[in-house]
Amino acid sequence: MDQNIDLNNYVSMLDAIISVSDPDKVSPKKIRKALEQLFSVSLENKKKEVNELIVARFQILQADPHILVSNEEFQNLKMIRGNYDALLSSKSMEKKHKLTESSKKTRIQVKKKKSKKSSKDGEKKVANPNSNAINSMKLRLSDDLYKFLGERELPRTQVVKQVWDYIKEHNLQSPEDRREIICDDRMRPIFGDKMTMFALNKILSKHLTKIEPKSEEADNSRLSVKLEDGTQA
Repeated sequence: MDQNIDLNNYVSMLDAIISVSDPDKVSPKKIRKALEQLFSVSLENKKKEVNELIVARFQILQADPHILVSNEEFQNLKMIRGNYDALLSSKSMEKKHKLTESSKKTRIQVKKKKSKKSSKDGEKKVANPNSNAINSMKLRLSDDLYKFLGERELPRTQVVKQVWDYIKEHNLQSPEDRREIICDDRMRPIFGDKMTMFALNKILSKHLTKIEPKSEEADNSRLSVKLEDGTQA
């Protein structure tokens, strides 16, 4: 393998793989093998650097899950899906596929770069038009998570971001394996003594619940409907 290879060339496809992967099943090794097959290269001699890049991108994408995957990247992922079922989430892949196939339910974005040279390389992306609303929707935090973050209600993206900010600020990633988080006293009631970065979202899901509309708001909504129909309340 070319030792001078620029790993940044793999970031776009790496993000695409992570965005459709099941965090409970994915691993750096599986992602690395997927990259090797897609680009027909051997990354064995760059294993450490690739793993570090995977960990870094995973952290970024957890804090910002609104990922746009190009049509070309989706087709490439579909090609290797048969060999990497354990890596790629079928449910997520089908969702991405529906977004690609249905123009009525998608919006096309052209990725624009700041420089004039790179602006010619704009790439069409497929995005879920409802994802921004979902990402900004506030959820109710459990008592343990409230004690940790100091907020009763937060969007999921903010919860993940604040947890990662805390992990980085207190240097809680294992020096031997950056995928492993060594929890301190504040984190332990939620995450236990230690966890992998890939398990963070699954654990947080147990501490986040949907906020139901207040009964008063529901009553006002019903009243509004009656008035619009000309019916007296």
